[in-house]
Amino acid sequence: MENETIVKDGETAIDLIIAETDRLFIREFNIDDADAKFEYSGDAENTYFMDWGPETREGAENFIHSRLAHQITENRLVYDFAVCLKETGELIGSAGLYLTKDRMQADLGYILNKRFWGFGYCTEAAAKMLEFGFLQLDLHRITARCDSKNTASEAVMKRLGMRFEGETKSSVYTRVGGRRQWRSQKHYALLQREFLKRMMDENGQ
Repeated sequence: MENETIVKDGETAIDLIIAETDRLFIREFNIDDADAKFEYSGDAENTYFMDWGPETREGAENFIHSRLAHQITENRLVYDFAVCLKETGELIGSAGLYLTKDRMQADLGYILNKRFWGFGYCTEAAAKMLEFGFLQLDLHRITARCDSKNTASEAVMKRLGMRFEGETKSSVYTRVGGRRQWRSQKHYALLQREFLKRMMDENGQ
């Protein structure tokens, strides 16, 4: 696919499609994405387990600007992408990898607009992020974590075939449901060699 560069209001956004699934395409954020981002990031239910939410409209705009800056950063450590419906092009969430400074490991994150919960889109996008991380970035290990009561997020990690590595009890002082409190977290991970072996098994090699 050809890369399309969009220039608006003196800012450049690289509207690059990173990956595709049967129903989704995953691309870089662009300057026009603030409204769609704010629809889910500004919603209290949507961000219940996110320590940064709900977000203001200005916060959503600042997020977009930060992602545009990451796109042109050397030795990039943040790969946070827009998740869009292939049929309509609508932005329905985001999925990302947040690399360690040595660029050998990353933490997987994702959020989806609640209008699209229950259709498997989050797992579909997150699976592509694992593929991107292990095959394109040559990562050694990808981790994921969630609040211990966030059963929906944990279900995604399980469907991805990630390995449960344990639960840390009352280990993070964070905001959940709009209130700062001590919370427990569940931790999952996958090694590159485990991912590659699974790919070979699925392909009958």
